[in-house]
Amino acid sequence: MSLFQVILLTCVMTLMVNGHKSCSRNAGLMKSIQYQLKLVEDNNGKCDCTGRDSRRDSVTEPDKVAFMAKTISALINIPAKSTVVYDTVVTNIGNGYDKSTGIFTAPSNGIYIFSWTVLTHNHKYFVTYLALNGNVIIKNYTGANSVADHISSSQNAVIEIKKDDKVFVKVLEGNTGQYMIGNHYSSFSGYKL
Repeated sequence: MSLFQVILLTCVMTLMVNGHKSCSRNAGLMKSIQYQLKLVEDNNGKCDCTGRDSRRDSVTEPDKVAFMAKTISALINIPAKSTVVYDTVVTNIGNGYDKSTGIFTAPSNGIYIFSWTVLTHNHKYFVTYLALNGNVIIKNYTGANSVADHISSSQNAVIEIKKDDKVFVKVLEGNTGQYMIGNHYSSFSGYKL
């Protein structure tokens, strides 16, 4: 007989002896004991001392998705329609982001939020867009053509995507990505709601 079965048996016997005093309070106690025993059974006899419902966590934990990548080196004269590769990964929960290709592959269906930032030098530009399976979702213009200093721009998108959909940042057709400053200034990130 396991320790928890002994505890349960002791509680049940106590309830039987004192049951006539407060049935409703004892019924709640009994439900609580049954729930705790079920948690122990679900964890192969191990106590879950965190106070969390392990059945709920086992369902939600694998479904968490978040990534953030940045560039350390500058990207110079990137051809039109090229994928912008943010090659330094900071976070990659769910392993959806591939730093070698710059492509995020959704590990599950859901609503996702994406954001990217580009910093460019004065008299340069770097025009990009967020693509879902190659299709334009939203554009981001970073142009410092007549600006004496650097300029930064960011864009956000909230989109519903399916498992294995591909999301990435591309240089806009008809443009060359003249100069994107690295050094931790430019980034691409996303997460599932």
